Amino acid sequence: MKLHHGGQTASWNKSTMTEQIRMARVAVTAPRIPWDEFIVHYFAWEFGEHVALIGPTGQGKTNLLTNLLPLHPYVCVFATKPRDATMQRLIMHGGYYPLKRWHSLDPDKYPRRVLWPDATSLDSNTEQTNVFHNAFERIYREGAWTVAIDELWYVANILHLSLDVKMYLLQARALGISVLLATQRPAWVPLEVYDQSTHLFFFRDNDENNLRRLSGISFRSADLIRLIVADLDRFEVLYVNTRSGEMYRTKAPVITV
Repeated sequence: MKLHHGGQTASWNKSTMTEQIRMARVAVTAPRIPWDEFIVHYFAWEFGEHVALIGPTGQGKTNLLTNLLPLHPYVCVFATKPRDATMQRLIMHGGYYPLKRWHSLDPDKYPRRVLWPDATSLDSNTEQTNVFHNAFERIYREGAWTVAIDELWYVANILHLSLDVKMYLLQARALGISVLLATQRPAWVPLEVYDQSTHLFFFRDNDENNLRRLSGISFRSADLIRLIVADLDRFEVLYVNTRSGEMYRTKAPVITV
């Protein structure tokens, strides 16, 4: 009995030590940084650099997107839902000008816009496709805008604008255009999102298929990425800079107005 008990104790101690080493590695490799400090000292989003937010529904992607938008001066958000409380808040309280189609407005007078074509019927996707494709074309010619898409999978696959998104990721950097993309599942994200985004934000995820896709990020250890993402708190994000390889964990404040 003593030998058996001792074996259990040794096994438990070994498991505990392994967990402590694992968490120490995470703490050193991806330290937790308060949001205000992260934004000021650790996150520099230059014009032409792209940002991707990837994680399951309910983890805070839209809230993080809303926190990042004020960092760039000229922003157009593509709104796709028939009703969207976040878009309404941006219009009512954030100074965003609502548009049903892209217009040649004075960018200094209307620097922040929500492009929100009709989406009130099942046949609205044709109108949405035309409106967003036209906006992609016009913004590409104007340059210097940030385009934010909160429903990347819908825009790329239902509206069939995947080529537009890929062209922005591959070509728009030289024009000073940034894209800010949010999507639910890593498996739904075109590889260009990983390859061309300078800034990646990953939310907590325990789905094995999603974790396998995240493990394809070659500039960091696959096991380490999987470990950190699975261990995040709710609303916490793992930030990865694809140029430097730096990683931090942080949590954006909740925007309620």
